[in-house]
Amino acid sequence: MGLLYPGALWLLAIVPVLVLPYFARERPSRVTVSSVIAFRAIHAMRREHFGRWPRLDWTFFLEAAALILAALAIGVPYVSRASNPIAVVLDNSAAMQATLPEGITRFAKAQKETDAMLANQDANSSVVLYLTSPRPHQVGEHPTTLDEARAAIASAKPTDAPNNVATLLNLLTDLSSGTSFTKVIFASERPLASGAPSRITAITVGDPVENYAIGSFTLSRESFGAEALHASLTVANFSTKPRELTITVSGDDHRLGTAKTSLGPGETGLVEFPSLSPAKIFRAEIGDHDAFALDNVAYATAGSIKKTSILFVSPQPADADGLASIPDVVVTTRTPDAFTPTDLQGIDLAIFQYAIPHDLPPVNTLLVMPTPGDPVFGFNVAQVAPVQIARWSAADPLTDSVNFRLLDIRAGEVFATHPWMASVVDGNGGSLMMRGERQGHRFLALGFNPFPYLGRRNLPMSILTLNSLGYLAGVGENSAGYRTGQPWLVPAGIKTVVTPSGSRIAVTPGTLFRDVSAQGIYELIDARGAGTPRAINLSDFTVSDLEDIAPLRVEAASGSRAQSAFLDKIPLSAFLLAVVLALLVVEAALVYRRRTAALEA
Repeated sequence: MGLLYPGALWLLAIVPVLVLPYFARERPSRVTVSSVIAFRAIHAMRREHFGRWPRLDWTFFLEAAALILAALAIGVPYVSRASNPIAVVLDNSAAMQATLPEGITRFAKAQKETDAMLANQDANSSVVLYLTSPRPHQVGEHPTTLDEARAAIASAKPTDAPNNVATLLNLLTDLSSGTSFTKVIFASERPLASGAPSRITAITVGDPVENYAIGSFTLSRESFGAEALHASLTVANFSTKPRELTITVSGDDHRLGTAKTSLGPGETGLVEFPSLSPAKIFRAEIGDHDAFALDNVAYATAGSIKKTSILFVSPQPADADGLASIPDVVVTTRTPDAFTPTDLQGIDLAIFQYAIPHDLPPVNTLLVMPTPGDPVFGFNVAQVAPVQIARWSAADPLTDSVNFRLLDIRAGEVFATHPWMASVVDGNGGSLMMRGERQGHRFLALGFNPFPYLGRRNLPMSILTLNSLGYLAGVGENSAGYRTGQPWLVPAGIKTVVTPSGSRIAVTPGTLFRDVSAQGIYELIDARGAGTPRAINLSDFTVSDLEDIAPLRVEAASGSRAQSAFLDKIPLSAFLLAVVLALLVVEAALVYRRRTAALEA
């Protein structure tokens, strides 16, 4: 037995103060009475003299006991009891959803075997439960009893996110090398390599299972303004036999195409759908079902199919007229004097011609012959005439299919080296085309004017313009690059995210969204209530390979040793405070009774 805060015993010094009122007596005074009884009472009072030993009645001892117990309660007395603290690390990652030959999932088997192991532990054991996905975390804030832990394990659910192996290893190392637990139970589909700390008891449920899987599912639009989409899927055969897999792609619940591919054991292949009809949400599925259904399905969205809104800011607004001839493009023009930052709301990309915004735009932006010395971008430019193109990268999407030798640019400017933008096309004396990313947005700077857009009447420049706008609008990019378990930044203007389960989560733009433990379509809702779908997939062949499961290597920390005995400190403050309250109630009852009797007399 002991005290957690012995300094609280100084409060016992208050107890002697209770004696002081018993030394004080009322001074006698001359009183005119009309009754002999009152006279006798006053006479009896006058016989008392101040300074004599006090007469301590029962109320003093009740109050003194209450103060002593309250002081002890503040010091938090405790009694020690032998305990058996246990840490349970339950793997709830995506791979635990695989069905075993006996007809239950790996996760259900892990729950069953962990529950059986806890049932055989000492009744005084306390348990701390950890789940591993989407990142290792403790369930609840405090240790629980065996029954509470078993109930928590029974109610746990697997996620669609893979484990972060590095953080999982750190957790197991900390739990097994610290002094907080006598035993660590680790239930997972992954075995432990030899040499693991003896304090860890492993429950392995990862029997090899044949599996077929979809990895990445990407959509691209071949050119800016085109409607048809090109879909590419990576598929794998994680089995011991050759397989012919059938993949079906649907858009907005309508079947758009089917393809077949033959894969050998352990082989990965690419399946392409060159021309898919427009849709908002695409779903790919392997027709051959297996023991792991999660990676038989993948999602993608095609936000680029919608009309692309462009804000054109220029002292020459007429230069934007040709852009309206591009399919699915909507153009809004502003002069620099009339432009305000609110004009960028709801815009897909902005073009500033001979102008610079006062702040970094929150959208992808094309800067055409920007003015030098601006405080936002800090371009250092020099005027050149005529413009001579010296070097460019033929493999870059911005320069794809552009014949620069046919470009006739009479005048322009070249850029000096920029701190965060890289050169794409060089001219004599500097860069003619630079690109870079800032705060999650793309920026492209041109040292010459490609406008107005003339289409086939100036084909080389028109191709370069389409490439530039396509780069800024995200054309030809992977639209399914988000994975379960990997947080992403909330885009500007987004106020709410709706998860695949239908839960609505309020978010702040620019912060990380971490609740990505489920595969499917997430709806990003802006302030106006408009939604943008975002596809989140498992897309991890290391998780889908259920045949070859790599063991986890947990190293014992240097200097760590097993604990033979643990003591739980059970605080008694609550019990003491209950006694104090009972004493005060008894005192109040007795005082009330005595006053009632005196009044009746």
